Amino acid sequence: MVIRNWSVPAICVLTVVGFSMISTVTHAGPAGVSDPEKWYAESYGPLWHDNSWDKKEEILSHYHSEIWYHSADGEPQRMQTDKWIGEAMEEWRAEGWTGSKVPDIRINRINDSTASFTTRWVDHYSNREDDYSCAWYLADVIDGEWKFTHFAPIDCAAHGF
Repeated sequence: MVIRNWSVPAICVLTVVGFSMISTVTHAGPAGVSDPEKWYAESYGPLWHDNSWDKKEEILSHYHSEIWYHSADGEPQRMQTDKWIGEAMEEWRAEGWTGSKVPDIRINRINDSTASFTTRWVDHYSNREDDYSCAWYLADVIDGEWKFTHFAPIDCAAHGF
């Protein structure tokens, strides 16, 4: 993962461009800032569908320049986002990766400028079976735009995926 008035929360399930989202929908948000659900579904998610390495700069524009990476060993690390994503994309591409989709996502708006995203990814490869993985992201509104600021790989089964 931003937005508005905290009245009665409602849960909704959305199916958008090849993935499902479960989202807590409760408020509107700062003027001019899109809902985190819309931002993910229309701006960020589709960038990963195919030939993502050609869209690296667009993908990076959805992240803060530094990201906190929360590893499974409990030691958060502050990393330069361009290096972190760039190295991962090159490694995946060398392994035959062709693109990714997010068939399942849960978005929780924490307050007007913070949202968390829990995702299940399907990574497609030209030379092997698809891989599945899950991750947690935190996004904040920075300079009027959503930006991912934190990331943690998570166990899919432990999170209901």
